[in-house]
Amino acid sequence: MTPDAVAARRAEAAVWEATRAALRTARLACAVPAHPAVKAVAHQAQQSRRSTGTAEYAPPGLAERLHRASSRPRHTAGSLWEVDLAEPDAHLRDAVARAWSSLPPGQAAQAPPSAHGAGSTVCGWGADHREVFIEAIERLDAAWPDMLAELRVGVTQIALLRGPGINGFTDFTVHGAVFVNAARLVPRGGLPGWVRLADALVHEGTHTRCNAAALVTEFLAPAAHAVAPVSTPLRSDPRPLTGLFQQTVVLVRQLMLYRRLLESLRDHEGGDGELGQALSRRHGTLMAGARQGIGTLGRHAKALTPDGRAVLTEARVLLDEEARHPAEVVPPPEAPTASGRSL
Repeated sequence: MTPDAVAARRAEAAVWEATRAALRTARLACAVPAHPAVKAVAHQAQQSRRSTGTAEYAPPGLAERLHRASSRPRHTAGSLWEVDLAEPDAHLRDAVARAWSSLPPGQAAQAPPSAHGAGSTVCGWGADHREVFIEAIERLDAAWPDMLAELRVGVTQIALLRGPGINGFTDFTVHGAVFVNAARLVPRGGLPGWVRLADALVHEGTHTRCNAAALVTEFLAPAAHAVAPVSTPLRSDPRPLTGLFQQTVVLVRQLMLYRRLLESLRDHEGGDGELGQALSRRHGTLMAGARQGIGTLGRHAKALTPDGRAVLTEARVLLDEEARHPAEVVPPPEAPTASGRSL
């Protein structure tokens, strides 16, 4: 539930070993670090093996695709986190197409058209986006360095989206890449762009951490497959129990982020009434969502393994800690009366 770069590194090593095993079965070799595009090739190789039923094979075109994936240039910004601010490569565009196909019936069609076409598409990073990214990472490093340390381990690419329809997502086929809509880099609701981007990175980075952890640790028991999709805080459509489980972890971590941002604002910047109020409002919204997620997950605790129940217990403890310490650490500005005095 809390960030742990060491545990994240072990889980990522397991993901990479599974990737290498799939590539070896396909008679492909790759010595480069675990790039999301390389993992996409490994997934394609596995799908080809399942469809053909052949134990060993050399899928046509995959060797060339793997070579391209291995030689992709990286585009970084800042020194605190040398993550690839990705260009719109094929493996990322394919992931967006899968995300669209997974939306509830009619939701994709409801996305209003934009100047770039209907719905969200991958775009490049502009200079203004990079500036917001640098500030978000600097602020996150100051407020929650353990979270940034974990993000450095699991997230290797950040893909920017433009256009309506998808705010952000992860896709295990391109594990290590996270997708964030550019609209989340601009101010809204009193929150500056750097706060909203930090929020998005913690959100999507936590999904990445959950996906890797699930490869080495069972959190849901076999009984979870018999549970009908449930209502969740972050999606309008009912989701399987595994989706609720991840959402609960995400929401509690987001609560921890906003607590730290509020404390950092108070301790290092002397307080900012308007920003403090906006951070507090967001904290309250997340609190309500976390309560819902923990409550629903608790009603299905029998479908969790001992490890899954341990995560649920930790979530409850962290939520109780948040409830005991009100988030409004930055007081709102006093409202003057007609006589000029404060009430």
